[in-house]
Amino acid sequence: MGSVYRALDGATHESVAIKLLHSSSPKARERMLREIRALAALNHPGIVRVRDAGTHQGSPFVVLDFVEGETLSAQIAREGPLPSYGAAELTRELAEALDHAHRQGVIHRDLKPDNVLVDPTGKPRLTDFGLSTQTSDEQERLTVSGALLGTPGFLSPEQAQGQRERIGPATDLYGLGAVLYFALTGQPPIQGTTLPQVIAATCSERPRPPHELNPDVDRRLSKVCLRCLAKEPAQRYPDAQTVAEALEEVLDGPTRQGFPLWAAVALSLLGVLAVGTGWALGRLKSAPVAAAPPRAPTR
Repeated sequence: MGSVYRALDGATHESVAIKLLHSSSPKARERMLREIRALAALNHPGIVRVRDAGTHQGSPFVVLDFVEGETLSAQIAREGPLPSYGAAELTRELAEALDHAHRQGVIHRDLKPDNVLVDPTGKPRLTDFGLSTQTSDEQERLTVSGALLGTPGFLSPEQAQGQRERIGPATDLYGLGAVLYFALTGQPPIQGTTLPQVIAATCSERPRPPHELNPDVDRRLSKVCLRCLAKEPAQRYPDAQTVAEALEEVLDGPTRQGFPLWAAVALSLLGVLAVGTGWALGRLKSAPVAAAPPRAPTR
């Protein structure tokens, strides 16, 4: 669709990202203008901010905040799946960013690891709202009826079936679950060797629970992930904020400390044993010692 350049803002001397559209077709220009309008309405630390927009030699461009770091997909490829507490925290922050977007009437529609930028501190940012749509915009859509919107392996069943009328905030919740699944396992929830296979599996097959692919995954987190990935939008969480709250409940447990549940239970039992042993030793030290009977004199 275009190229992204790192540039220097002459006024602020800050690094920025410039997305320059290659195609000059009216359809491509309108799609980018839609992205600009969507981003301009958003102001959240978890969403890459749009700074400016314009035209260069007939091609439109948009200026965005430059995020130092890498995509989530690049991080997972380099380091492997995230631990449960790290994946839960990252997804919770993305859910809060999504909640802000949805409250502004903006749906992303293409949530995937490539559209999540992770800065050096580990904070995620949502980017590339190129497929987003204003929920209040009733104008004719840019894609033909039944066109595939999203990325195979991460798109929702309603997208895979081309049911545009069913695409809404719940579609992004599916994408959020797919990103969490990838963070925990290193692979998308739905796989296949051909596009038709992936589309068919998206509509009919349930993803394997993340903890079956990665035994270190907290089962409570696996449950949250699978609910986001429910086939029917009505079976997913009611909104992104509820997903964030569910992840916060997971984080409030042993997972926040980076321990799996069984390890936390074992440590608790060891603590109880240590306290009990200390109490017993204390009782022994404080107990009176009976005096030994006098010995008979020896000749």
